Amino acid sequence: MSNTYPKVSVIMTLYNKGGYVEEAIRSVLQGTFTDLELLVVDDASTDEGLQRVNEFSDPRVIVLHSTVNTGRAAAANRGMAAARGEYIALLDADDVAHPDRLSEQVAFLDGHREVGVLGTGYTVLGDPSRVALWPEQDEQCRAGLLFGDPVVYGTAMFRRSIMVEQGLRCRAEWRTPGMDYLFICSFALHTRYANLPRPLLQYRMGENNMRHGRDPVEDKARIITGIFQALGLSLSPAQLELQLWLQGYGRTAIDADLVRRLYQWMQDLTDLVRERGMFPEEPFRSELQRRWMRLFHKFADADLGAALVHSRLSRAWPKDRMSYLARTTINRWVQRKP
Repeated sequence: MSNTYPKVSVIMTLYNKGGYVEEAIRSVLQGTFTDLELLVVDDASTDEGLQRVNEFSDPRVIVLHSTVNTGRAAAANRGMAAARGEYIALLDADDVAHPDRLSEQVAFLDGHREVGVLGTGYTVLGDPSRVALWPEQDEQCRAGLLFGDPVVYGTAMFRRSIMVEQGLRCRAEWRTPGMDYLFICSFALHTRYANLPRPLLQYRMGENNMRHGRDPVEDKARIITGIFQALGLSLSPAQLELQLWLQGYGRTAIDADLVRRLYQWMQDLTDLVRERGMFPEEPFRSELQRRWMRLFHKFADADLGAALVHSRLSRAWPKDRMSYLARTTINRWVQRKP
């Protein structure tokens, strides 16, 4: 290594991902950036994963052990506490880093001191045509903070100094999906975000994912509550239900009254953002509008009155939407006809 301490500390938490961890480790060690340490935090795995990690002789691989399973968040905290690099990069034990991922992220952060958290896009392992890209600029990242990750956790690289100085950590007690999103969002009050405009990670989907087999609506409700709390925003049970609709997880009955309440909730959110100066207002408005407009078809599928109220409040009556509304209304009438 070129310095006493490595430039980058890569944190990889491991729990029963023995079938994937070797590929993940090789993707780091064989990359074009070499001034690094790879901290593999084993969280009391019961499969062969730890044994496979121990077979690597590269001195850059450092294994942190635990005798009991503490959960992904607490395991990540142990790795971050042991990290020595100027930058910390995150990689899940079942994903694969692009050979140039670390090189490109280091070059960007070295040249953009105002940015503290940097992500990339990703492709899905086994289906390279599925490409996901995130907003490049801080304003667009912040505009979506209440709705999703400004930077994807598994692609993130951040300045260790910010984490240390501000005491930022994952919520160790959080044992359900969302700890990664909440951790990344904890940087919002202290630095700027950015994303590189190309996929530098291969993301593995399937039963290995923490979200697999869980109730996505309950998980989303828990995450929404957590991010509002983290940002110091109040959220009543009724407002939570409306926020779920904006995030595509609505679980309340669709009628005209719901649409009116949802529209008012968006106005309330906009006013709150303006008063607190939390997010850039115009990008935030645009994000709200995008989410509002895409609800039309769901409302039209369920209730004529709801769709008409949506159109009136939107002040938009495009022909394609009105044709869709006519077709769905006729279809519902035909299906109900004895």
